[in-house]
Amino acid sequence: MGQRSNLGLALALVAVLSAAVQPATAAAQGLDTDRANQEGPGFKVGRLVLHPGFAATGGYDSNVFLQAANEEPSYILRLSGYLDVATEGAVRQSEGDSNKSAPQKVEFRGGLGARYYHFFNGRIPVAVGGDAHVDFAYNPSKVFTLAVRDTFLRTVRPFSNPNTAEGRTISYGRNLNVAALELVGRSKSQVLQGNLGYTNSFQFFDADVYGYGNNVTHLVPASLSWLFFPTSAIVYEIEYAHQKYQDQAAIETSPTLLSNNNRVSNLFGYNGAITERFSLTAMIGYAAGFYTIGESFDDVIARADLRWKARPNIEVSTGFDRVVRPSFIGNYAVVNRLHLDAQFILLGALQIGFKNWVSFDKSGLALNPDGSLLGNQPYRQDIRVNVNIFAEYRFRSWLALVCD
Repeated sequence: MGQRSNLGLALALVAVLSAAVQPATAAAQGLDTDRANQEGPGFKVGRLVLHPGFAATGGYDSNVFLQAANEEPSYILRLSGYLDVATEGAVRQSEGDSNKSAPQKVEFRGGLGARYYHFFNGRIPVAVGGDAHVDFAYNPSKVFTLAVRDTFLRTVRPFSNPNTAEGRTISYGRNLNVAALELVGRSKSQVLQGNLGYTNSFQFFDADVYGYGNNVTHLVPASLSWLFFPTSAIVYEIEYAHQKYQDQAAIETSPTLLSNNNRVSNLFGYNGAITERFSLTAMIGYAAGFYTIGESFDDVIARADLRWKARPNIEVSTGFDRVVRPSFIGNYAVVNRLHLDAQFILLGALQIGFKNWVSFDKSGLALNPDGSLLGNQPYRQDIRVNVNIFAEYRFRSWLALVCD
């Protein structure tokens, strides 16, 4: 597979019916995990609040099938919308619309979203992606908190070329369901906090030709933090994962070797404010993966982010991430990523910003299912570059013009 090059030329008229007080940036093709942080007070219905939204976006992809050669471009039209239902959030309560002075004992949020894609390339059929999610928290601000979450995400963007010489390609539907249970414990002074959870992740593809990638992953994450200043903390994170591929017969005929595996990772470091304008996250750790067949790994991982709030309307952040991720080629990939982000708000209605990053990726030993070398290179190496510049002018709290 080659690299995707999104030119990022899009013009959208967005009707954010949730009356967002800050601009919302939709995820490229899936659930926007920042919805709750980006929207406004919404519409109150009884004890719940509705948060609907809609967007129409146009764009261009210069390498729609991610091919290393013979790249095919396509213009893209995307229509997306969602409806979330939630208990009263901080925005509505801060505006004095709630009679509750004490924190809520139960917090709930659930919703549905859909994305319609039309590719102006005759080989790609019309596709519909979507998401559904439920988030429930009991005692969210007390000594013990119980959180239950379930998220379903369906993406439909092409990610390979199935070598159909003519006509439309098969479905690229990729379905992921993640169910999580988390227990949080805090000291009465809120200085110490510990998290322990369990996550079940199930991924499957529409098309049988990609059935070799169907897998289930069990994760057990845990963390411990010590708040030694009002806005600074020492943090330790650890996670164990067990991944199992479901169709062994399909794996034997797949285009690449895949292996059941066990992985563990841990990070230790600092997260918090340095001054009123600067904040820092700096963590370092180690990760290891043990595979039934193919190459295993153990390597250093790290995370560093420096954030600068120059003024209330100007924010800049830069950082570096080194992670080891599961991969359909070579069992795993070591990813080193540099990023630079900024956003500026002018006159209270115009927001301009950019999100740019470059990553240097290297896979493990790339093999065929029979153990022979995949292609003519033992390791796949990629340089990926993302340049995204956006601007939004908000005519009303629910209507904005976006260039992304």
